[in-house]
Amino acid sequence: MQPPAGAGGIARDKFAVLGLPRSFELDPAQLDERFRTLSRKLHPDRFARASAKERRFSLEQTTLLNDAYRTLQDPARRAEHLLELRGVRPLSDTAMPEEFLEEAMADREKLLEAKMEGGKDGVTQLAAGIREKRDAALAEIGGVLRDPSPQPAALSRVSELLARLRYYARYLDEAVGRAPEL
Repeated sequence: MQPPAGAGGIARDKFAVLGLPRSFELDPAQLDERFRTLSRKLHPDRFARASAKERRFSLEQTTLLNDAYRTLQDPARRAEHLLELRGVRPLSDTAMPEEFLEEAMADREKLLEAKMEGGKDGVTQLAAGIREKRDAALAEIGGVLRDPSPQPAALSRVSELLARLRYYARYLDEAVGRAPEL
């Protein structure tokens, strides 16, 4: 067992950890299979009788593998990672265009009104509208990230869309009464 490659705080290529090509489009079955194969190979239980150093390396490798899998499994996190690998920092929620922030406030007010009226149908319809916006944003992100050499403006747009996805996720969590995932 060897230490994880590139130790030292450098952002790791999660695609490389799983031995997959850098791509927004991933086959979920292939991702799952790579993860299971590597998990069996690196799992700390396989190194129970190894030296303390090798057990530590196994645990570190497994931690990296689990993190890579969680990141690549989720399209939004995968897109954020692809941007990070290209040196593009995600747009913060506070740096969003004003028209989007106004739209978001209006959406929240409509949701609050629908909840206060007690109409589950109203909340369901509002949530469906946000899911459509989320799906459109994911489609646009995929279109940009399929391009092998996207323009900087397109990557900035992806960063903005990812911030919108965070908003949509929080909205949908609120609509169904779940605590937001961070």
